[in-house]
Amino acid sequence: MLNYKQKPKQKINSVFLDGDLIYLKKDFLGWHVIHPWKNPDGKINWFNFFTGGSWWHLLIMVTLVLIISLAIFEYTSNMNILISCFDNPIALENCKESFGFQDYLINP
Repeated sequence: MLNYKQKPKQKINSVFLDGDLIYLKKDFLGWHVIHPWKNPDGKINWFNFFTGGSWWHLLIMVTLVLIISLAIFEYTSNMNILISCFDNPIALENCKESFGFQDYLINP
């Protein structure tokens, strides 16, 4: 059996600041504030679970997911239109108009 060196787990330090418990973690970039999804008493912190600790993180994630899903929707709808154009050779001239009169759409 091979013995691999495992990276030691990063220790999360807790600090009391103005009566609030703040979790800090050090990595190669420096210290970062951690927003755990589970409280020390074992209950789930729903705000951190859904937002990642701040509303700004939630907004960024929703924006990225929305952009990716709309790009996928647009691509699939364009492919369905293009497939339907090549299924019917008579309607190919009408499809050339919808795709900008491109010369590479040749009537089969």
